[in-house]
Amino acid sequence: MLRHISPQLLRLLIVQVATVIFIIDAFTPLDIAIAVLYVVVVLASVHAWPRHVLRISGICVVLTLFGFLFSNWGHLVDASAGRCAVSLAAIAITGYLAHTNHIANERLWQQEETLRESRNQLAHAARVSTLGELAASIAHEVNQPLAAISANGSAALRWLNRPQPELEEVRIAIGRIQADTARASEVITRIRALARRSDPEQQALDLNEVARESAALVRRELKSHKVTLRLALAQGLPPVLGDRVQLQQVIINLLMNGMQAMDGQGGGRLELATQAGAEGGVQLSVADTGPGIASENLGRLFDPFFSTKPDGMGMGLAISRSIIDSHGGRIAATSSGSGAVLQCTLPALAEVPA
Repeated sequence: MLRHISPQLLRLLIVQVATVIFIIDAFTPLDIAIAVLYVVVVLASVHAWPRHVLRISGICVVLTLFGFLFSNWGHLVDASAGRCAVSLAAIAITGYLAHTNHIANERLWQQEETLRESRNQLAHAARVSTLGELAASIAHEVNQPLAAISANGSAALRWLNRPQPELEEVRIAIGRIQADTARASEVITRIRALARRSDPEQQALDLNEVARESAALVRRELKSHKVTLRLALAQGLPPVLGDRVQLQQVIINLLMNGMQAMDGQGGGRLELATQAGAEGGVQLSVADTGPGIASENLGRLFDPFFSTKPDGMGMGLAISRSIIDSHGGRIAATSSGSGAVLQCTLPALAEVPA
């Protein structure tokens, strides 16, 4: 609860509480260990002054001694001395434990940051590796609008070189050139986003749009693997909160995995589908018509370095699980004699905790 209070307000409250405790301890004749309440000040200081817990504990010790001396001057050795000793011990022990706990939490946070950075670096390396595998598809995606630009440019010149220039046809050709230029720019932007190393950027996303963009990047690979892709994207799905590049990486990994699973049978069919989850959220699945996954391998499919392919590194699906986990979702695989289905579920934006 203290974490929801602003640091300035919390510090003011701590000072006021410490003042009240000192006044009661020093100026009232209560025969109880009032000073032990400084423990509350020490614990609260973990959130207000996390780097100065020991100093705050020392101040509380000094206030306790001053309060004891002020209220018991002339008869220092009696029951109140025992209560003072109990209070001092409680403050010292609490301060030490709070300080060590803060140090441990800081180290844990640093380790988590290091782990997150390592995970991002690994995901980036995997994306770059995937881009290498998709070189033919990327070249095809860029070449198509460039070829169209060249064709429309030539057509525009022919219309202009006529004895009576057809300006309306020229305008139409130039409009097509602009559209193809924008299309080529979008492809290059998507590729640069996949290749660029940057921190995840959480935003509201239309999962259907991310799925379409990912499918476009593997179009050439589908053709080379003799695989047909069917999109079954449900309409009216709620947005999800996530990083566009990372989710594209997951979808491309799932599509590539499905294509490679059907290599031995000379092609097949893939279905990329989205739908509302049975327990809320949004589901995305990739189903193939390959040989399926052996039952003994289903439990290890998303483990690092495990692969059912002889030349596989076993990192694509492991990284995909890490990405889906970081988005608060889950990923699973099912298999039958007619293929396998890899399915991930992401929380809808309305379900994501603030």
